[in-house]
Amino acid sequence: MKKLCLLILIGVVAISCRNKSVNEVAVTTKTFVVDANKHTVDSLIMNNNDTAFVVKNNVADKDRGTQRAVYEIHVMFSNKQWPMLYFKNAIGADLYIVDNVDGDNLTGLLLRPEWFNNCWSSINLFTLKDGNWKLTKSGGMYFCADQYPLPRRIEKLHGKSYLIADTIINEKFVVDRKEIEF
Repeated sequence: MKKLCLLILIGVVAISCRNKSVNEVAVTTKTFVVDANKHTVDSLIMNNNDTAFVVKNNVADKDRGTQRAVYEIHVMFSNKQWPMLYFKNAIGADLYIVDNVDGDNLTGLLLRPEWFNNCWSSINLFTLKDGNWKLTKSGGMYFCADQYPLPRRIEKLHGKSYLIADTIINEKFVVDRKEIEF
């Protein structure tokens, strides 16, 4: 049954990867083996053409972030032009595609890592540079609030782009606009 699920996943990725028209990006190929006894795969539909597959380690019910030395995720994409993204200190992720954030017509990606039981998280903006994901800007995010969900975390004002981050200063919740510089 586990092998059948893996074959179905590979088939879905292969079907979704064909006939895509995107900018050419040089990508190095890496192999990653998904072990159904150790990993779970979440699929996230990111837009009409792209799907992300978040490969995460299975987490025991009693685990609260202390039973393992490293918690990590691997994000693979149906778009063959995008390399795999490896992220530490996460047990899952919420993702959002950002189009042309730096004016080079390449894709950006917002990643909010999931952890065990907290509304605070980091928010991370990655951009494709030289065939690899590069962390461009990061900040804090209180994702339990509805004011700025992930798709509204990039703001363009007066020709500049900003990452909207959250923080607490003097016991007050503060929204901080961090200028994205390339």
